[in-house]
Amino acid sequence: MNVRMYLAAAVAALACCPMTGAQAQDLTGSTVKLAAYCCTMPTEEDRATALLTAVVGPGVEFPEGSLVSRIPGLDPVPVTIDVGASTIDIDYASGGVTAPGGFNGFVFSFTGAPAIAGVSVDPSSTYTPVVSFEGNSIFVNEAGLTLTADSRALINVTPVPEPEIYAMMLGGLGLVSALASRRRHK
Repeated sequence: MNVRMYLAAAVAALACCPMTGAQAQDLTGSTVKLAAYCCTMPTEEDRATALLTAVVGPGVEFPEGSLVSRIPGLDPVPVTIDVGASTIDIDYASGGVTAPGGFNGFVFSFTGAPAIAGVSVDPSSTYTPVVSFEGNSIFVNEAGLTLTADSRALINVTPVPEPEIYAMMLGGLGLVSALASRRRHK
């Protein structure tokens, strides 16, 4: 009888809880700021392009030609950048050699997005930039790489799971534990 009461209480508690926060969190709907940097580190002094802003959603956030150099004589290689729910797709339209140095690449900064837990280069990529993250910013370093017209990097972005997901998981484990305990004591 006690197990039925516990089960009924657990079902009632789950039915009363709002489930919107427990859905998978992703970058959709967040604001992303993008700039390219050359050639030592991603600081304001080394920012090579204007700062661009877009909302992550369907379609390409930064079409080819969006990044325009603010440094005379330094032209970005034509690139299309699409930010998806959990990926950043960097697709070059023509080739070139990126300048060597400590950092030559992109910084993506997100607001209104879940916290970032990790980034990695997808195995389907045709070149391998160095990727890292700090807070809600992602750094894609392409220093010294040779790019071709088919160079494409797909960056996987892993968000930190929302606390509601952990609460639901712990509730489920508690229920399973109670049922197992009941069976042991029979």
